[in-house]
Amino acid sequence: MENLLIRLLPFKRFPVLMRYALTTLIVGFAFLLRLALDEQLENYPLLLFIPAVFLSALIFDRGSGYWATALSTVLACYFLIDPPESVWISQDDVMPLAIYAVVCVGITTLTETLRRSLEQARQAEEEKGVLLREMSHRTKNDLQTVVSILALQARGHPERPVQSAFSSAISRVQVIARAHDRLQRDDRGTVLNMSQYLTELCEDLGNALRDLKPIAVRVAAEPLELETAVAVPIGLIVNELVTNAFKYAFPNERGGSIEVTFRSMESGETELTVSDDGVGCPTEVAEGLGSRLIKLLVSQLNGTLAREPGEPGCRVVARLKLPGT
Repeated sequence: MENLLIRLLPFKRFPVLMRYALTTLIVGFAFLLRLALDEQLENYPLLLFIPAVFLSALIFDRGSGYWATALSTVLACYFLIDPPESVWISQDDVMPLAIYAVVCVGITTLTETLRRSLEQARQAEEEKGVLLREMSHRTKNDLQTVVSILALQARGHPERPVQSAFSSAISRVQVIARAHDRLQRDDRGTVLNMSQYLTELCEDLGNALRDLKPIAVRVAAEPLELETAVAVPIGLIVNELVTNAFKYAFPNERGGSIEVTFRSMESGETELTVSDDGVGCPTEVAEGLGSRLIKLLVSQLNGTLAREPGEPGCRVVARLKLPGT
């Protein structure tokens, strides 16, 4: 509710004449509505003016609320309270009018406090967004520095297995850096659209890994919006599985396709699938660093992991229990 009010309220300062003119229109609308409902609200001449006073104070300022109170009191006295078309009021009506005026002044004062609190909350939200973007930008730069250092180390080492290990480490760091890059372009700064994130991730992986092999990478992901702490582990899982498919599913310059799907299920779980049409699932899976990392990340997301033979190829399915989905 607070966020909705922050988005809807015009916090810019209107000119004085405009504020009072718009307040008069709000009170006038309440008055016309009261006339239209005269039979139903015959015994409640002041009822519809209370929302008008509240809105005037909330949208504009305290002075507008006081003006709405005074204007509505005059209209009620002249048109709605006996005798009509006269500012004279009976002694019996003095107390209700006084109570109405006191209530409206109280509403106006409290609404002014609410408005100031909402304005402070809006400013704090803007400052938080700036800080998050700045932090994300610095983190991304730091990660790019790490990637550059690892790349230099890889190029300077003559042994192929060591170079491969460095390349895997670089790929994992780039997944995290890509998430922070995505956050910089998101006004909210704390969530990622998984469809866009996984599509960009797989495009980059395909460009980096396919070499001259005719291998296509397709992504079918629902546009779920997840917090960074959840989205990044999913990106790392996809990174490992797609990389493994490139390495092992298509030997000897063989071509094919890899498909990544990410969807919510009726059971409340979220299913991540990476499938290929390559040579099929290996009979024995070596327990390397990548496999251990995948299992650890799936476990952190309260999920299960299964490897199934495809027709043809291999299919790896992770069913995850994600918060907020």
